[in-house]
Amino acid sequence: MMKFIPEYFKRVIRFCYYRNERNKVYRERLIRKNQNKQLQLQYSSEIEKLIIFVVGGASWFTGKDEISGGIMSIASIYEETVKLKEIHCAEVIMVTSPDAHLLLKHTQFPNDIPLYRFNQLSFFSNLHEVTIHIPEYMFKPLLIEKLRQKLSPIKVNQFHLNILNQRIDIMPTPEVINSIRGKGYYVTQTTAHEQYSNIEIREKYGVPLHKLSVYATPERYDFRPYSEKEDIILVSPDMGELKDLILEKIKRELPRFEVIIISGITYMKYLELIQRAKYMITLGEGLDFYFIETVFSGGVSFAVYNQDFFTPSFEHLNGVFDSYQSMVEKIDDVINKAETDLNYFQDTNGQQFEACHKIYNGDFYKQNLIDFYTTDYLFP
Repeated sequence: MMKFIPEYFKRVIRFCYYRNERNKVYRERLIRKNQNKQLQLQYSSEIEKLIIFVVGGASWFTGKDEISGGIMSIASIYEETVKLKEIHCAEVIMVTSPDAHLLLKHTQFPNDIPLYRFNQLSFFSNLHEVTIHIPEYMFKPLLIEKLRQKLSPIKVNQFHLNILNQRIDIMPTPEVINSIRGKGYYVTQTTAHEQYSNIEIREKYGVPLHKLSVYATPERYDFRPYSEKEDIILVSPDMGELKDLILEKIKRELPRFEVIIISGITYMKYLELIQRAKYMITLGEGLDFYFIETVFSGGVSFAVYNQDFFTPSFEHLNGVFDSYQSMVEKIDDVINKAETDLNYFQDTNGQQFEACHKIYNGDFYKQNLIDFYTTDYLFP
């Protein structure tokens, strides 16, 4: 029945029945006021070239942003893009997607990025060219059409749509991409992982591919030696295969360790935890921020090898298992060996560190961004 009710009345019903909706209405009234004021101060409506980052919004339940490796990576790309103005000659803005709950800024990790609502894009009345970075899961014809409407004075061939391919397993299909390209838009993709930054992926999707990677250089982290670590095992919040069996095994066989599932904490609290913890179990795509940042902080990471994200150099490293069943069977033995043999712990961290550093390097990352904005793509 609800689908036949006009949207205005749906909003009234939600306002009356749900406290979260009432909180949202009051909260977003202030956010809109602040966004309107900030937009006037930060930008001129007469600018001709704009780089746009589209991101998700607040949680309806809490009114806050939800931390993820994806949004931190996008924030990093934004910050470095701002520093490259002499190269791309554009202003840079970050907006929430059309139907997102509004945010004034991300508060779960350090940043100074103001967030604007999607409708504010109509403020820019003299644009001649835009580059729009869109996360892979958002890249859909409906969003592109809404962007077209908000930026209607621009000719379609001056729309550069860049897919932020941070997870190859949730990329839009080639058919979706081709349908958007067929309307005259210029489409590219930038990748976050070495493993799928190749000519095969470029040919599969039919658009230029450029590797950006992520800004996870070791210099950003506080490396703590084993002697300064505590008996803590961290676990990513992902609902990975056999998660319950893995946790049961650890609690049974390694009772002295405190097991902490990362959830509901700020990024700064998370950084504090990975500095203190000896081990991290990541149950997501494998080669993610949980894995990398723990290694760069002096710990040992555990994951299951995933050929979509890991490069072959990780396949046989200590701590990287060939299946979740293997992780269940062997993880306590690996930890016990690391606890009784300091050299084994250090060698494991060292091997993981070297493999990560070959891929994640601050200088390479910044140069990759320069190459993107000068259209010197890895696979044009």
